[in-house]
Amino acid sequence: MKKTGVAVVAIVVIFACVCRLWPRGAPRITPTMVERPRMCLECKARFLATTEPILVECPKCHKRAGARLYHYLCRDCGARFEAFVERPSDPSVATVDPIKPPDLVFRREGGEWVRSVKALGVFVCPKCKSTNVGPPFPR
Repeated sequence: MKKTGVAVVAIVVIFACVCRLWPRGAPRITPTMVERPRMCLECKARFLATTEPILVECPKCHKRAGARLYHYLCRDCGARFEAFVERPSDPSVATVDPIKPPDLVFRREGGEWVRSVKALGVFVCPKCKSTNVGPPFPR
């Protein structure tokens, strides 16, 4: 009788733990989880938009010139700064094609467009001039 009672209690405890840990459905996705920084190539406005790899419409000038904007973080002083902008190499034919991703080009502020992030050279923190910089840590 005692062993049966202990077994029943153990089964109930295990069931309660499984029910508590079991996922209750799809996680809620908020707009901040799917929006990324953008910069309009025409008017230089900064805004948030979807993660599509193509140019999006700027809310300020209403031109389809909103390119992805990437921020870097200085590991020494903690400063966050704009590292580079990414856009399709030919904006006139920029479409979302899951089979063939767009051919991208990259540019630092005031620089010329290049075909790879490596061609942008060494990134330096504008605040402390450290080269110990990179993408921000994931949250």
